[in-house]
Amino acid sequence: NGVKLTYEECETGYATDRGVECYERLKGRPGVALFDPQATGITFALTEKVPADKIPMITLGYGLSVAQDGTAFKWNFPLMGSYWTGADILVQHIAKKEGGYDKLKGKKIALVYHDSPFGKEPIPLLQERARMHGFQLELIPVTAPGVEQKAAWLQVRQMRPDYVMLWGWGVMNSTALKEAQATGYPRDKMYGVWWSGAEPDVKDVGEGAKGYNALALNTSGTQPKVIQDILKYVHDKGQGTGPKDEVGSVLYTRGVIIQMLGVEAVRRAQERYGKGKVMTPEQVRWGLENLALDQKRLDALGFAGVMRPLSTSCSDHMGSTWARVHTWYQSLEKFHFLPSQ
Repeated sequence: NGVKLTYEECETGYATDRGVECYERLKGRPGVALFDPQATGITFALTEKVPADKIPMITLGYGLSVAQDGTAFKWNFPLMGSYWTGADILVQHIAKKEGGYDKLKGKKIALVYHDSPFGKEPIPLLQERARMHGFQLELIPVTAPGVEQKAAWLQVRQMRPDYVMLWGWGVMNSTALKEAQATGYPRDKMYGVWWSGAEPDVKDVGEGAKGYNALALNTSGTQPKVIQDILKYVHDKGQGTGPKDEVGSVLYTRGVIIQMLGVEAVRRAQERYGKGKVMTPEQVRWGLENLALDQKRLDALGFAGVMRPLSTSCSDHMGSTWARVHTWYQSLEKFHFLPSQ
């Protein structure tokens, strides 16, 4: 609506102190509308700060799970899913595969997790599910960044769990798959969170990743119109800022979704507070709290087939609790959704 968008980036190295420093440095600049910390630890630290500063914070698919409750966490927006919903969806999927929740009794499920706020976040949910359904939960922490996991996978080998959930990030994921192969743990019994299910996590592992499963918040590929437009109007004009062959990948597409939702929040706020005007953070918070992206709107934005419709409210700051499971096919060099998933 005629208002120019600007943005600034910070390299935090996943360090909470650097993320907080970045936030403190940027929050006072003119025109600040929202903040996206891209780390659960940083999110925890900023959750105490954003109410006083009145700056909304998008944490799509990560962050503080209880922040779905907008009545208690007015400035946090864990859009599209939290680690509690992710863990719950994996339990649902495994139960369905086994033939029902009653079939989980006596099963052993291991959580191999990044030893950080990110990795620890699903534990309370899984502990509650273990009590409800009678499965044994084994917790196996991995020290960041996760390049050394031999001790962890020795535990897996000794425990012989029926399933392994992988809550990893970056190099931890590919290392876990290599160690699983080395110890003989079947990859088709492994299920990763949506940050453990992207192309860089599996490509270098080769056949060792075949059959590995992970949650997916979004699809990938170059078919969607929004991805075609990025290739045509950005990369084909020599204005791309990253490798062209990564456009349309799992994490690239998720990044596009995050930016789209931020822009849509501003646009939604303008509908109430004035088209063509610069929105304040408080007005953008209202926009985030009143997102109404039905299929028609997603189609118009070029996101058909990329994500499901999303609708937020004062009490629901997540807007969607849906995810699918995709499986790595080495022969295709891509993740693929099976009909049953």
